[in-house]
Amino acid sequence: MRDGEIFIGVVEETPHEDTVTDVMAKTMVNWGVKHVFRLVGHSNLGLADALRRREEAGELEFIGIRHEGAAAFAASAYGKLTGRPAACLTIAGPGATNLLTGLWDAKVDRSPVLALTGQVNTQVLGPGAFQEVDLAGAFGPSRRGARPF
Repeated sequence: MRDGEIFIGVVEETPHEDTVTDVMAKTMVNWGVKHVFRLVGHSNLGLADALRRREEAGELEFIGIRHEGAAAFAASAYGKLTGRPAACLTIAGPGATNLLTGLWDAKVDRSPVLALTGQVNTQVLGPGAFQEVDLAGAFGPSRRGARPF
């Protein structure tokens, strides 16, 4: 307080140092990904923040979607209509499995799509952690030898 007024000091932000997710986001932009249809949650916050920084730099559009399946179908439709890749971003476990139908649609029509999901911490993989799903098994080839996504 000074002269009856209240002043609040704000600490100046330190410059951002690139993380692995920043490198991923920049690589996606270099690959030509200009649209990311996303549902953000605790398991993908690092990548979501890196993608937000790319949006602020004017390099891509980060589009909020209300369901993961809609994100996959939107990315598939974008690829079909433009011939350029789009991405869909979801949370771990059941959020990731919600991509299956939209990604199958993209596979059948050969639409360029990049699917990005969160994952549970590696130290709790295996014993059945909250929202843990074997994503490699879910999205991998079937037992009949079909090609993976």
